[in-house]
Amino acid sequence: MRHFLRPLLWLVAIVLVLGSAYLIMSGTGSALSRLKRQAGSALVPQQTIWAETPVVESIRQMSQLVTASYYEQLPKVRTKDRQWPIPDDDLVIIYKVTIEAGFDLSRLPDNAITLYGDTAITIQLPAPAILTRRCNPLDKTVFHDSDKWSDAELSLLHQEALDEVEHNAKSDGIMTSAINNGHQYITRLLCSFGFKEENIHIYIRS
Repeated sequence: MRHFLRPLLWLVAIVLVLGSAYLIMSGTGSALSRLKRQAGSALVPQQTIWAETPVVESIRQMSQLVTASYYEQLPKVRTKDRQWPIPDDDLVIIYKVTIEAGFDLSRLPDNAITLYGDTAITIQLPAPAILTRRCNPLDKTVFHDSDKWSDAELSLLHQEALDEVEHNAKSDGIMTSAINNGHQYITRLLCSFGFKEENIHIYIRS
């Protein structure tokens, strides 16, 4: 009987030892897996949305960022139907128009600026737009004025001049200049906050 119990006790001991070893290895494996996951997450740059930070506030405070302008002196001529011997009723006005383009940053959303780690930054600017069409009363020269031209007619002529100069400005590439100059301006601003130029990525929303 004693000879029979001894092999049985050895078998139980072996099973207990193997079971303990398995549990230890399983626990070690889980710990190693956790360490690997933690190390991997530490190596991947974390994305952080900048909401209330000096960078976002500085950009928002610029509100309407003018990055390109266009100037033109545009003559506009109008002639009323005239019958002899009524004198000429020609109207000639030279409009001095300034068109300004750029970015409206006052409504820049919180997710427009994303930080990767602590060195790289991405910013999405809104699409550029015409911000100002300016022609003050002193910015035009009137020839052959006549009291037969109503305020409504003069206002319509003024708007036509603004529309025409804006069209010319766009044809001359003011929007492209606004994008390029805006990219350079924002890059310099972010560099002043300590970012390196190669780690700054600026995109323009369509």
